[in-house]
Amino acid sequence: MRSHTITLQGGPADLRVPADVLVELLGALQDGAMRAARFAVEGESVRKGPKPAWLDAIGRFEITGPTQGSAILQVEAPTLGEAVPERFGDAAEVALFAEPGRTLDARHSALDLFGTVLRSALVGDRDSVLADRPLLESCVRLARIRLGAYSAISLGGIAGTTEPLVVSASAVERMELLRDETPPPRAVRVTGTLDTISVTRTDVILRLGDGTTVSARVERHDPEVLRGLFAKRVVVAGLAQYRPSGRLLVLDAEYIGLAREGDALWEQLPTPRSSASAAVARLLPQDQSGGVAAFFGTWPGDESDEELLAAFSGMR
Repeated sequence: MRSHTITLQGGPADLRVPADVLVELLGALQDGAMRAARFAVEGESVRKGPKPAWLDAIGRFEITGPTQGSAILQVEAPTLGEAVPERFGDAAEVALFAEPGRTLDARHSALDLFGTVLRSALVGDRDSVLADRPLLESCVRLARIRLGAYSAISLGGIAGTTEPLVVSASAVERMELLRDETPPPRAVRVTGTLDTISVTRTDVILRLGDGTTVSARVERHDPEVLRGLFAKRVVVAGLAQYRPSGRLLVLDAEYIGLAREGDALWEQLPTPRSSASAAVARLLPQDQSGGVAAFFGTWPGDESDEELLAAFSGMR
């Protein structure tokens, strides 16, 4: 088991914590932990369809009781290996979906994984954040909690950190910006060599001509068809998902087949569309020489009411 602490900072001397604060706090932490775990394993923190059983198992943690004399909750969370030994045990080699060269540490808990994302989001560095939009929304949810008399939430015992992570309302704007600037998915085609396939997993690895690898998720696939395409040049069409930095995260494949000669055009990493909107038309100065005034004429604006009424009468 992994031991973590949740501290509510700056509260009243009698340490009274409103029930709604605790409910929202624990709900946000559990939601974030489960999204972080699913993102690490499957490359997407929220997916359609029923939630897998292994996710429920690693998302359970227990509050062992508040520490006397302070607003500190002690948390016991199972490690990945303890919660689902058949999938994350010592003998299981589970790759981090977005970075196939790295593996998950089965000695960490789902709260450790969420804490790692939180730490990057608090800094606001797009290049270091490994998350999708729903997972970043979980970070925003935690920072938005109305704590009443308390000023911040402190998370201790997160793997890879020596100091507690402090989350407060001051981080909301930074996290929202990170979430909102994450590029939306876009339809793309990518050509490369089918480098890695798996019998039990839905992800494959494409290797481009320059050695760059692309993780692609093939939900509805025929293992025999994939085996026939292994080590061959293929073209994949689907939706590209991006990290906050704009780097490709994963390709949700809707089609995979042998590449043809013209498909060499797509042998490159797909980039996100620019978020800047192009102007529909160039703005022109509105004076007597151009624009609306040149077409309709100008209204001098210094006529008296009598002159205007006389002009209108002459138009009938």
